[in-house]
Amino acid sequence: MSHARAQSRGFSLLETLVSLALLGILMVTLNTFLFSMSELWGGKRDQRLFDQHVRAASRQVREVLEASTSGPGAVGFVVKEVRAADGTNAARIAFTLADAGRFADWPEAPLPDVDCSLHADPERGLILQWQSRLELERDLNDVHETILTPFLVSLGYDYYDADLRQWTTEEEPAKDVAGTAYQKPARLRLRFARGQLKCEVILDLPIKRPGASRP
Repeated sequence: MSHARAQSRGFSLLETLVSLALLGILMVTLNTFLFSMSELWGGKRDQRLFDQHVRAASRQVREVLEASTSGPGAVGFVVKEVRAADGTNAARIAFTLADAGRFADWPEAPLPDVDCSLHADPERGLILQWQSRLELERDLNDVHETILTPFLVSLGYDYYDADLRQWTTEEEPAKDVAGTAYQKPARLRLRFARGQLKCEVILDLPIKRPGASRP
């Protein structure tokens, strides 16, 4: 009887040792897994932050373009030659905002009726150029600039041919057949880059609908 109890105590001790060994292996495996996951998660941190920035910047561009279609007298965007910061003229997407809001950092009191345009600078990013129609000596003053994102390297302009039923992408705004006026693109391609990280976002451009206060 005592021999049976001793044998039972021996097996219990053996089972305890085996359990501890298995627990140790499990803990080592779990720690290795967690460490690997943290390395993987940290290694993709730059990609996650870049993706978040791309989404936020694209949403901001969409907002400022949609604002040009809202309110009385709003006509939406056009493509035309505007005066650039260096004094030359360049074909850009242009529009007028009744109130530039958070997109403008006024040197003095904010003014209404703000003429805006968008262009890409590979060295500086996507730039919103703006100037109120009510500024004194408007033609003599420098236009104002706001960098919407420093990671945009170029813009593409998508046009749809209804007859051929196909899309074409131009690197510069296209003119009509007569070559006298610029065509409105249907979509805008935002090309972002930061080091090895790259992304392209296709943005449908808003259309001003008759009688509508919002696009």
